Amino acid sequence: MDIMIALVVFLGTIFLFYSILSSKYESKSQALEDDASKVAKNIATEDSGVAVIDGVAVDVKKLEQLLGRDYSEIKGKIRAKNEFCIFFEDENGNLIKISPEYAGVGSEKIKVNDVPCG
Repeated sequence: MDIMIALVVFLGTIFLFYSILSSKYESKSQALEDDASKVAKNIATEDSGVAVIDGVAVDVKKLEQLLGRDYSEIKGKIRAKNEFCIFFEDENGNLIKISPEYAGVGSEKIKVNDVPCG
C-alpha cells in the first residue's frame, strides 16, 4: 500500500510540474504570436506611423525613413512587448538586406541568417 501511495504522489508531482512548465511556454508563445501580428499589421497600416507597405509593395522612401528612427520609438508605436525584427525575403526565401550591414529594422539582439537585424 505504501508503494502505491508513493507512486501516486510521484506521478502527481510529475504531472503538476509538467503542467506548470507547459502553460508557461504556451503563454510566451502566444505573446510572441500577438507581437508578430501587431508588427505585421502596423507596417501595413498607414496611420500607424511605421507603415512601409503601400498596397502590395514596399515603399522604399518610407522604409528609409523607418531606418533613420530609433528602435525604442518604433517599438513604442507598434506597442510590442518583445524584441522584433522586420526583414524581407525574395520569392526563394533568400534574405534581402536593407542596408550593407543590417538585415532589417529592429532589435540589435536579433540575428537573421547571422546578420544583425538593426
